[in-house]
Amino acid sequence: MIPITGDGAPGGEAADGRATRWAGHRSSRRAELVHAARRAVHHRGPDVSMEEIATEIGTSKSILYRYFTDKAGLQTAVGQAVLDRMREALAEAAAHVGGPRERISAMVTVYLEMVASSPHVYAFVTRPEAPTQAGDLRGFVAEVNDLVADSLLPALRGTDPPGPDVDDETLAVASLWASGVVGLVRSAAERWITEQILGPAGRAGTDAALARMTRQELTAHLSDWLWDGAVGVTRRARRRSP
Repeated sequence: MIPITGDGAPGGEAADGRATRWAGHRSSRRAELVHAARRAVHHRGPDVSMEEIATEIGTSKSILYRYFTDKAGLQTAVGQAVLDRMREALAEAAAHVGGPRERISAMVTVYLEMVASSPHVYAFVTRPEAPTQAGDLRGFVAEVNDLVADSLLPALRGTDPPGPDVDDETLAVASLWASGVVGLVRSAAERWITEQILGPAGRAGTDAALARMTRQELTAHLSDWLWDGAVGVTRRARRRSP
């Protein structure tokens, strides 16, 4: 009798080869479903149901549940795909610009581009409905904090690159500064994209002004606030006043 492994394939090299091919097929199929689900959310909105997603991408709910267990699992998978792409873009932005201020501006640009490219997908992956997804987002935010902190270290030490002998106090300051950067950008981006979706029609005052604000304008505002602080922004505003 040929021994059978736990995945139902014969033992030995044949079993290993079959298991590897099956794992590769499953991974590829899962990636395809994640990509398709992301498109469905982009078109139908963040409140789309599993049945609507399945219909949109031409499969069945049972297939989605087979690969993702439930909607929270699908949210986590789509969110991880978005976060992976954003992580790569942030790393590339940090590596191809000049000083710390330019790096901060580049990172703000990357984040806002991600939000603006698909507000529905952004809302879908950042909702706290799925505990595992929330954990992934916290982990991603920590990674973004590290990227930003690395960009801020030269400014704190007065050298670029900062060198390997950075003391703990400087690292702590950079980490706190980075947390503030990420928190401000995320909060401002969510407020801005909400107003963009609602639009300025029939509204007035601050809300309408936010709805009219371009991504480039918001990037410039955030970059100024993050680098110059309240005093610098106030001083610049006074110089612009008649």
